[in-house]
Amino acid sequence: MTNVPTPEERRAVEARVSPQRRAEIEGFVKSLAPVIGDFVLAAITPLKNRIKELESRPTLRYLGIWDASRTYPPGSFVTHAGSVWHTDVENTGVRPGEGGNIWKLAVKRGSK
Repeated sequence: MTNVPTPEERRAVEARVSPQRRAEIEGFVKSLAPVIGDFVLAAITPLKNRIKELESRPTLRYLGIWDASRTYPPGSFVTHAGSVWHTDVENTGVRPGEGGNIWKLAVKRGSK
């Protein structure tokens, strides 16, 4: 547990600080604020950029049984003929297993 002063203790300490010393402390804090702000900004900018890049990637979505009339965005998974298929290309009407490399087999159906 941290040792946080009570409001009464804080007022007692502040009462012992001269106006000149208070002005010096306030000036010091004001001079540090831009430096701290620049430091924090430099530290978080790469993180913000990484989050933006990750959020721009296609998400993985299972969209049920394949439907020829539906448009499938990148990252879609569908079921077709008992197998699960994935696409990284937006498409409409392209049957999984046909049409080149639009759909990729993710899980092959089992045999009975």
